[in-house]
Amino acid sequence: MAIGRAIVRQPRVFLFDEPLSNLDAALRVQMRTELARLHRELGTTMIYVTHDQVEAMTLGQRIAVFNAGRIAQVGEPMALYDRPANLFVAGFLGSPKMNLVPVTVSANDPAGVRLRAHPDGGDLALGAPAAGAAPGSAATLGFRPDQVELAAAGAGALEGQVDLVERLGDATLVHVRCAGQAAPVIVRLPGHAEPLPAGSRVALRPDLARSRLFDSAGEAFPLSA
Repeated sequence: MAIGRAIVRQPRVFLFDEPLSNLDAALRVQMRTELARLHRELGTTMIYVTHDQVEAMTLGQRIAVFNAGRIAQVGEPMALYDRPANLFVAGFLGSPKMNLVPVTVSANDPAGVRLRAHPDGGDLALGAPAAGAAPGSAATLGFRPDQVELAAAGAGALEGQVDLVERLGDATLVHVRCAGQAAPVIVRLPGHAEPLPAGSRVALRPDLARSRLFDSAGEAFPLSA
């Protein structure tokens, strides 16, 4: 009713402050699609405040992510999702959120930046140099749960032990505990993927072409083409 009263006044701008927060899950989805339809039909600017990243990703044409009262990044939804400018945005967008793995820069030359997640492990090569990434410096490698594959132990630079498997129907989430990592790395597999028993040793193969590298201050390194 409140939205209807606003529409008949033909405003230049609609201001929504978490309008769906008190609705149940099914009604929230229904109203989200209704708001998208209204925006398309009315063609009126809508400023929408929400803590729900699904609402932001599906309704927003441009998103401003705020952190402690400051804008952390502004851009189109998929640009923020694929290319977060800092660790806050990387950890905020996505469910599950982006995996963030502490690494050490082992080399950075025209052949590309190479990283080591564990002193006894091999290098991860990003294939492009990273401006300002000094060898020996600390960094964080970020990759989405659907941007990493599982392999047999001994087949990669990142290895760990299966801690938990969550079956969601359309997807299976595998939580892998890696040495020296405070949080598990989450791997998103198809819903009917072969189950892995807890305790299984596995190797992780991130899609390094789609990964992001962040410096010790949490800002993304620019990667050269």
